[in-house]
Amino acid sequence: MTQQEERRGERGGATRAASDIMSEGRQRIEDFTDAQTQFWDRIQDSNRKWLDRMQSEASIAADFANKLTAAKSFTETANIFQNWTVKHMEMATEDARRMLSDTQEIIAAGTRFWTNIGNGKSRGH
Repeated sequence: MTQQEERRGERGGATRAASDIMSEGRQRIEDFTDAQTQFWDRIQDSNRKWLDRMQSEASIAADFANKLTAAKSFTETANIFQNWTVKHMEMATEDARRMLSDTQEIIAAGTRFWTNIGNGKSRGH
């Protein structure tokens, strides 16, 4: 093999190595972007759920106030309070479940992200 052919071979190898490095870099950026998107999607979904919950709470409070104002007896008032308390406890239980679920999803998305970044793994490997 001539010197010129050897140089071409060396340049071709260097070009392939540079191309591989660029490809790996591109893949890591895509992985980072995907993980970040998943993480923010989970947070936005959680925020939407909590906003809906707050609106529901406001609606229930307004309904409670209307019923309480319209109550004509102590028994009716007691029943209104009892129904409101039961509904409020159900909602608190649902809130706790939702908080746990949302936290688990956000932690799982963060763990996937940091595991991939920390290990230098990409989807192609």
